[in-house]
Amino acid sequence: MLIQPVNTSETSFSGKEHFIRRRRSTKSSHSLKSHIPDEHCKVVAEKKRQKKMKSTSDWRERRNAIRLTNEYTVETLVVADADMVQYHGAEAAQRFILTVMNMVYNMFQHQSLGIKVSIRVTKLVLLRSRPAKLSIGHHGERSLESFCHWQNEEYGGAKYLGNNQVPGARDDTPPVDAAVFVTRTDFCVHKDEPCDTVGIAYLGGVCSAKRKCVLAEDNGLNLAFTIAHELGHNMGMSHDDDHPPCAGRSHIMSGEWVKGRNPSDLSWSSCSRDDLENFLKSKVSTCLLVTDPRSQYAVRLPHKLPGMHYSADEQCQILFGTNATFCKNMEHLMCAGLWCLVEGDTSCKTKLDPPLDGTECGADKWCRAGECVSKTPIPEHVDGDWSMWSQWSMCSRTCGTGVRFRQRKCDNPPPGPGGKNCRGASVEHTVCENLPCPKGVPSFRDQQCQAHDRYTNKKKSLLTAVVVDDKPCELFCSPLGKDSPVLVTDRVLDGTPCGPYETDLCVHGKCQKIGCDGIIGSAAKEDRCGICSGDGKTCKVVKGDFNHTKGMGYIEAAVIPAGARRIRVVEDKPAHSFLALKDSSKRSINSDWKIELPGEFQIAGTTVRYVRRGLWEKISAKGPTKIPLHLMVLLFHDQNYGIHYEYTIPVNYTAENRSEPEKQQDSLYIWTHSGWEGCSVQCGGGERKTIVSCTRIINKTMTVVNDSDCQRVNRPEPQVRKCNTHPCQSRWVTGHWSPCSATCEKGIQHREVTCVYQLQNGTYVNTRDLYCLGNKPATVQSCEGRDCLSIWEASEWSKLFTFAHVSVSSLLQCSSTCGKGLQSRVVQCMHKVTGRHGSECPVLSKPAAYRQCHQEVCNEKINVNTITSPRLAALTYKCTGDQWTVYCRVIREKNLCQDMRWYQRCCQTCRDFYANKMQQKS
Repeated sequence: MLIQPVNTSETSFSGKEHFIRRRRSTKSSHSLKSHIPDEHCKVVAEKKRQKKMKSTSDWRERRNAIRLTNEYTVETLVVADADMVQYHGAEAAQRFILTVMNMVYNMFQHQSLGIKVSIRVTKLVLLRSRPAKLSIGHHGERSLESFCHWQNEEYGGAKYLGNNQVPGARDDTPPVDAAVFVTRTDFCVHKDEPCDTVGIAYLGGVCSAKRKCVLAEDNGLNLAFTIAHELGHNMGMSHDDDHPPCAGRSHIMSGEWVKGRNPSDLSWSSCSRDDLENFLKSKVSTCLLVTDPRSQYAVRLPHKLPGMHYSADEQCQILFGTNATFCKNMEHLMCAGLWCLVEGDTSCKTKLDPPLDGTECGADKWCRAGECVSKTPIPEHVDGDWSMWSQWSMCSRTCGTGVRFRQRKCDNPPPGPGGKNCRGASVEHTVCENLPCPKGVPSFRDQQCQAHDRYTNKKKSLLTAVVVDDKPCELFCSPLGKDSPVLVTDRVLDGTPCGPYETDLCVHGKCQKIGCDGIIGSAAKEDRCGICSGDGKTCKVVKGDFNHTKGMGYIEAAVIPAGARRIRVVEDKPAHSFLALKDSSKRSINSDWKIELPGEFQIAGTTVRYVRRGLWEKISAKGPTKIPLHLMVLLFHDQNYGIHYEYTIPVNYTAENRSEPEKQQDSLYIWTHSGWEGCSVQCGGGERKTIVSCTRIINKTMTVVNDSDCQRVNRPEPQVRKCNTHPCQSRWVTGHWSPCSATCEKGIQHREVTCVYQLQNGTYVNTRDLYCLGNKPATVQSCEGRDCLSIWEASEWSKLFTFAHVSVSSLLQCSSTCGKGLQSRVVQCMHKVTGRHGSECPVLSKPAAYRQCHQEVCNEKINVNTITSPRLAALTYKCTGDQWTVYCRVIREKNLCQDMRWYQRCCQTCRDFYANKMQQKS
């Protein structure tokens, strides 16, 4: 049996058909490999659509990658054709298919796959007659397409399929990720005639409504291999022969079925595992991540070994017909290959396939993986259960609101064959609170943009984050001065706000709702009165409109009182006027004839958001305000189309409500827990207490009032809850880089890097470097200033002094005709533009102005210039001071004072030199 793709020209996950080619049964000594005809490699009709999908598949796969989870479930529909049900009988066909699907389940549970994929049969349909809309014939491609359309139409309704038997079915139809159709009709890929093909499927079609289908021919118990192989194609696996590292080996996705191998003995290749991982990372596989609750009514697969359901005689009957029996004289070799004798024949025959695992091969023995071994008890099906939760991870942020997570595994125990998987999530997240981030620090999203390797090496702080509305948890960054954002990564760090004005957070690349109770995924919301999960009855809404158009300048529209919440001010139409807001502490927006840019402002104890789009404006604030706010309109040219404002205030705000004695008498005052305080520590385990407030109940309405109203009632102790239990941690803290050591060209910068440990109160203390994880950040880096406008210019090397007895040519080379001499040149800093003397030349790169030169060794006898006695030289030459002050220091450093010519011109420096030398000798 050979397995080949119909179309090898495309590599997209969707739309490509594969088929399995079958070799007819032969004697065991015959070869089972043959050349594949050319007509088996034609392109299917969906080529045009494949090309369109292929052009974007790489981009989509990279953008929409998702992390692999612990387990994937393929909720599978299995349909048996009427000819198969008639051949086996209804009861036998059901037993046969369930046994085959159990073998398929075990193949996908093989550890070589590396990923837990559970094949769950959610519905088994045994057709008594072939439906009119289902056309199954010798043309495999058309038959597969017909079945895909039929299952999509029929499976959508919650009903029984006519007069067909549906074992284990319910009125509430379970979901379908993949659909398998088993028939005894001999089909070919794209020819309307029988051939050796036994299976065909769409590559990467799982989860797709009209491509999640497999067509398999009932060829005995090898049907399990056919279905497993085709489901592999349906989940994006190509043939091993398409991957050079895996070609020529015997695996489930091999291009040829190897005779003599038990399906349970086959494994998945590393190439198949890679193909599956790539497919599961794409969005087309998302249905495998969701298990419908209705699938709990799935058809239960037998947990026993398949050979325990079918004796050797029954297996022979499946292979060779009802008149076949097992050859008793071949019992000693039965686990290597199943030999059968058909009534009327004189010799036994085989298809080279070993019997099923669990087939008895002797007393208390059975066949396992082609060998006869002693029986071991098969455990009953075991439902999976969770392990203990791991410790909470560290907070994803060091300031502000972040996210922590913990994990558990479904291995206590793991689910056995036929057992149920663990229910619930394997990962749990929770919100963690830190100290507020310092003012002026870039947002968490901006920090991620600035940390991206592509830009941080040379251009720091040149990227700003951009939130794309339909992709809030992907990191888009915009270079400074450019409008088009660039996708940096398909997932922001956990704990990143979904938007600049939202409390929802991104977790694992998805925007998660954060309830007002601080729980991820919680539906708890503050009502309009600011009460978490409240009913909105403790406050009232104040609305108003302002349509004044007379005058020019600032005109007050309304005064919003202290304690107001849900403030909203909006212009009815775009106008040339401006909204303005001001409190008594002189904090304001657009006041004093200064128009602000849109953004957030801290006014009256709350954050006010100011939006301006063209000429249209809007002001909003969550509240509560601590002092009154004055809403104003700045008019120009008497143009104002009107503004609408609204806010909420407590129902007991007005003096009228507070002074009605009859209501005071009917009121009930009690202490209630109205919220939670902040955590007492930032890490290491602390406590948070409830806020105990005095509450008045009147007419079933609760209102928080002053504590003095509850003096007659005993105040309860606050409730206590543990918080911030994650351990305190050490981290590296870096200081600011020092200014560049050079104002122009290259220099160096320094900064301070220390290891700090976080105390429970949130402060940090210095500690030893070994307590900080990771490599210590760099303390020194190179830097570049602006281009230097001044450069060093040096003249040619020339003579220093003129002596009558020295030739000109010698003077140009060295100052001495023998021994050591000196050459000099003029070095000066010159401005590049003006050509005048400059002042910004780099000191370290200044060229040398002097250099030593060497001539032939002087003849001591005739060198009258050599000073043999410093005392004698001092007596014979009267020193009146150095004549060449600029050069005398160099003369002394080069040890040239012994030459009388140099001594005469630098007598003061040389005399001090000899004096020091004599003191050292004494």
